[in-house]
Amino acid sequence: MIKTKFATLSTAFKQGLTGVTIMSLMALTVACGDQAPQPAPTASAPPKAAQPEAPRPRKVFLWKVDSPQNTVYLLGSIHLLKESDYPLATQINDAYDDAEKLVFEVDLGNLKSSQMQSLIMEKATAKDGKTLQDRLTPETYTLATEKASEIGLPIEAFANFKPWFFSLSLITLKLQRLNFNPENGVDQYFFKKATADGKEVLALEKIEDQFNLFDGFSAGDQEQYIRQTIDELETLETSFQEMVAAWKTGDDQTLATLLLESFKEYPDLEDQIFGARNRKWMTTIEPLLQKEDDYLVVVGAGHLVGKDSVIQLLQSKGHTPKRL
Repeated sequence: MIKTKFATLSTAFKQGLTGVTIMSLMALTVACGDQAPQPAPTASAPPKAAQPEAPRPRKVFLWKVDSPQNTVYLLGSIHLLKESDYPLATQINDAYDDAEKLVFEVDLGNLKSSQMQSLIMEKATAKDGKTLQDRLTPETYTLATEKASEIGLPIEAFANFKPWFFSLSLITLKLQRLNFNPENGVDQYFFKKATADGKEVLALEKIEDQFNLFDGFSAGDQEQYIRQTIDELETLETSFQEMVAAWKTGDDQTLATLLLESFKEYPDLEDQIFGARNRKWMTTIEPLLQKEDDYLVVVGAGHLVGKDSVIQLLQSKGHTPKRL
């Protein structure tokens, strides 16, 4: 998802950059891959009930910017949701209906291609002959084995993978056990809908850029990440549900706290993860306002709150994003 200064990153992890925050940022790519070892199957889900009527909250994580030529909508996404989180708010569905083209963080259509899966495996697989157990202290490996077993994930299947990939897989599969699924994420929902409706889709960056952060972790960072992931598993359902609730009601302050609080002492790292990428994205997003078609831009909700958010950057360039 990002490149960053590894020295700064190391400090942040040692001081408590949480796995939930990183998970919320990275689920878009990692959780949608098919290559991670899977947990034991669970019982089949009951038949879907009839969809309730779409809600219309006072505000949602959606803005629009009007120009003389067109309208560009900006939708903050949660990358994993439950089936019960649908239908989405009326404002969001209306924005999709109005847009002729959609823009996502990455090319979602390429996530499950053989080329992309090969790239994921190349980044995630250790090539020095050391196993996952070799890379962790006995205490950490024992804890990791126990937690993985609790969700039906055999740690032996990760023997040849780097610790960061195990951590992401563990927290992703835990969320899936709680019925938060990347296939229900806002990005995936609208990508599939756009594909079915024949709407053109564009991307703001390359998927491989999102793995550069993890591939640069030091051994200490990766072990710390596993320990933090293990510590968070017990409270993950509550914390992630709080994030979803804040997103549904357009609660900027709560969502910003949940996503950005970890970075309070590390502004350089926050800038690398959010600000720098937002500024780079502006070279694509702002020119959309000169096009004839209307656009729906769907990015992680964290990119629409905080310092140098996409919303703030548009305002600084004289545009007036309107909350919907």
